[in-house]
Amino acid sequence: MKRLILIVVGLLTTVPAFAQARDGKTIEGFWQDSARRILFARNAPPAYAYGGWTILDPQQTYPSAKQIRRSGSTFELLDLLYDKEEIIQVLAASEDRIDFTRTSTWTGCSMRHKCTLQSDELFCALENTCREQGREVLDWRGEERYVRRANCERTDARQAQGIPVRCQ
Repeated sequence: MKRLILIVVGLLTTVPAFAQARDGKTIEGFWQDSARRILFARNAPPAYAYGGWTILDPQQTYPSAKQIRRSGSTFELLDLLYDKEEIIQVLAASEDRIDFTRTSTWTGCSMRHKCTLQSDELFCALENTCREQGREVLDWRGEERYVRRANCERTDARQAQGIPVRCQ
């Protein structure tokens, strides 16, 4: 009888997670950047425009495409635009949010992403910091919106702009 109760309890706790994933109410899946805006840039010229959303071409060759997948009790993130030159570290994640850093092995600068699922979009607040003279300096701050895609895949080897990706 105890075993039957454990099986029923196990099913009751996993069914909502499967239903949530089926309805698109989870961060799991492929995401492609659809819009971005800059809120701060340390070395920007005086006439630099801030705050307006820039809509991105969905057919761009180098989208900031990501795959988020469940890994045990947490999530892992693969940034399809980058490879070994960027180190991804997931800091926290749940069904509807993920916080991670992307650190450049070349510059040592680190982009912090705080992303939340908002309706059918993934909304991310970003801050790029760099080490200068032994301290962290805010270099850039912005926001990005991502749309869910059925699939994204790398289509070629790394180029100067990143790895070409095609999303559908």
